[in-house]
Amino acid sequence: MERNGTDNTLDNLTERFQTLAERKKAKLKVVEPLKSLPSWPTAIRGTPNACLRSALFAGVQGKERIAYKKRTLLASVDGIEVRYLGIQLNQSDLDVWMQIVHLSRQQLPGFSVTFSAHAMLMALGRGSGKSQHEWLKESMARLGGAFVEITFQGRDAFGEKGFLRYYRDELTHRYVVELTESMLRLFEEGYTYIEFEQRQKLRKQPLALWLHGFLSSHAAPYPLKITTIHRLSGSSAKTLRDFKYRLCKALDALVGIGTLASFEFVDDTVKIKRQPTPSQQRFLETKPH
Repeated sequence: MERNGTDNTLDNLTERFQTLAERKKAKLKVVEPLKSLPSWPTAIRGTPNACLRSALFAGVQGKERIAYKKRTLLASVDGIEVRYLGIQLNQSDLDVWMQIVHLSRQQLPGFSVTFSAHAMLMALGRGSGKSQHEWLKESMARLGGAFVEITFQGRDAFGEKGFLRYYRDELTHRYVVELTESMLRLFEEGYTYIEFEQRQKLRKQPLALWLHGFLSSHAAPYPLKITTIHRLSGSSAKTLRDFKYRLCKALDALVGIGTLASFEFVDDTVKIKRQPTPSQQRFLETKPH
């Protein structure tokens, strides 16, 4: 049976389509399941650098929160892009997420962790009254309801609806929580050991908490512009004069707990001197001079 030109054209188009489909399939990046989380000692809280080097968990009081009603690019260091939709998260929300990650660190990703509201509040150094239980409910709702998209070096983007999913028993006040895998994958792009005891001493000082995390994520702190800290911390201060006052108090608090040895303001920058942790000291010793 003879075939006309139309049939040949269709065959050619089919072959071309199949070739293109095979090429596209070959280029697709296979994402392997996350096998495990890093491990760290009881006194440490491991935290992805993307959470510490951006305004994702802002250094603001709860009453200063704002709502991002559309997908918004937040301030971050070079190489990281953070887009966010939802009620602004702050350092107290980071405390909750860090503690849940801490409880989950010795089990496989994808499995749930169970804890009581009382145990969580005690671990965070909070009271266990009704208002604190309500605070925890609100924080869990914020962490579960936000949309977060983080891109590294313009190549890999991690997007997820929420940092976690949870069930709460209203009679026993117990939570069953599953951490979302995309947010746990942030550990693959670098993470920091946070000294938990130091962090607890900074409660109710959101800018000091943000600085503690940011500075902990750098082995050798470098001079920082005041405007840069204002931007990266997500501060609500309306003027640089107001922010510099807040910054000075926050840095004083870090000196008080031994995180910093000293600091000084030079023109529009702040110079910081600190004693690196043992792991940071080893890193510095291996760096080429």
